[in-house]
Amino acid sequence: MSNQLESGDLAASTAGAAESKPSTAFCLIVDDEKAIRSVIARSLRKMMIMTEECGDASSAIATLKRHTPDLIFLDVSLERSDAIEVIRGLGDMQFRGYVQLMSGRDLPLLQEIKRVGERYSLKMLSVLQKPFRGDAVPNILREAGISGNTPSGLRVGLFDALCAGWIDLSYQPKIKLRGMTLAGAEVLARVVHPEHGVIAPREYLQGADEASLLALAEHTLTAALRDWTTFADAGVPLRLSINVPMSALIKVSITSLVRDNRPSSASWPGLILEIGEDQILRDIPLAHEIATQLRIYKIHLAIDRFGAGISSLAHLQELPFAELKLDRRFVAGCADNDTSARFCQAAVQLTHRLGCKAVAVGIDRPQDLEVLTQMGCDMGQGTFLGTAIAKEKLAAMIRNRSI
Repeated sequence: MSNQLESGDLAASTAGAAESKPSTAFCLIVDDEKAIRSVIARSLRKMMIMTEECGDASSAIATLKRHTPDLIFLDVSLERSDAIEVIRGLGDMQFRGYVQLMSGRDLPLLQEIKRVGERYSLKMLSVLQKPFRGDAVPNILREAGISGNTPSGLRVGLFDALCAGWIDLSYQPKIKLRGMTLAGAEVLARVVHPEHGVIAPREYLQGADEASLLALAEHTLTAALRDWTTFADAGVPLRLSINVPMSALIKVSITSLVRDNRPSSASWPGLILEIGEDQILRDIPLAHEIATQLRIYKIHLAIDRFGAGISSLAHLQELPFAELKLDRRFVAGCADNDTSARFCQAAVQLTHRLGCKAVAVGIDRPQDLEVLTQMGCDMGQGTFLGTAIAKEKLAAMIRNRSI
């Protein structure tokens, strides 16, 4: 198995993920200063503790309705609100975790606010005045009885990898077969352990809960939008493709993420979101609705692993897509296997009749490349065309015109 999080790994894991309680603690950081939130979050993630950040009371209360943290870092003065407003909300929902007040204000005021929290039966920790030393966060965790986890061996879960910031992106080139030019790149997420290096997907996807899988999809989407500028500056405004589960289209605010993080350049070509054939078939009307909305933001869908599921070519006309990715089981060896070749040919022809692009995944031999090119397949991916590489390396190859 490849070390990358290959297309379909994330989607397939979401489809079969069992609910499980995260093994590490969860802390909510509520502060209107992003720099302060980042400092605390980095310190917590080093200790394998999950974090979420908010800048005001309303977003903090909304987060608390979705997740229950073990500890809340709460600034006194917030954007358009204050700590008392949060404390009232915590009291109403009978919050049972710990609350760490922090502020640059005078100590008597902090002590008064702490007493307000205690009147709401909240577990208020000793107040913390800003600025504070780097060892303050571990001391706070000890006071709350929370112990951070440290990695041991290769037993790394997706939740832990997200907490520790071990997610790394690589990019596999998508090549236009007629002319052999760079047409785009697929974004692949990897877990890179600081001691053990790249961790195989089977090690961290097994047993991953849906929340972690969706968090991975959100992280990958945001990072890819940010990375696009690197490729554009190198000379090619690549259209990037990202494999996501169908549930991410429903539960992740993709339109908001794109609005907030999309490049400002007029040459940005948009994104391709790849959805597994088996998942998109479950609710075709919903897929149509979501695909229509996403097109407003220059985001198009691709059907991934086509041929691996139970559908037939006839389903293509019902599905909303811009690209169809032929499953590697038919692509690999298609030059020698008549059945695989006939399937690829039929898929390419029908895809073109529907005005879409066909992408062959798993081109690992020159003879398969030749056959697929003769069929009129539009694009391809595979080890023969280029393996997944780091952003900087792909950008350098673009600048040097070596790809």
